[in-house]
Amino acid sequence: MGLFSRKNKEITVNECINRSRTEPNSVLLDIRGKDDFKESHIAGSINIPLDSIERITSRIPDKDKQIFVIGSYASAPIKAVKAIRKLGYKKVFRGGCVEDHHGLMQHDW
Repeated sequence: MGLFSRKNKEITVNECINRSRTEPNSVLLDIRGKDDFKESHIAGSINIPLDSIERITSRIPDKDKQIFVIGSYASAPIKAVKAIRKLGYKKVFRGGCVEDHHGLMQHDW
């Protein structure tokens, strides 16, 4: 399958937020670094930085869960989606970048 196949189609960050909040058994996964996540993030998202994505197996053990992956321009969600699928997760969706979200953000200062 090519890069632009339906399997790898990117959905917007706002669609990821909406779907993770309205569809059962879903989670919004932010793959940015810890400092970026603490500075601002979407309420209800969980953070597993791209460079430690293998931790997903302990943080999200249910491989049937829908995972909506968002990141930043520096941490491309497509890399995380591929790595998560290699770990056996099937319902993984590539979302957009947090920089494209213009809604409210939560801060952990």
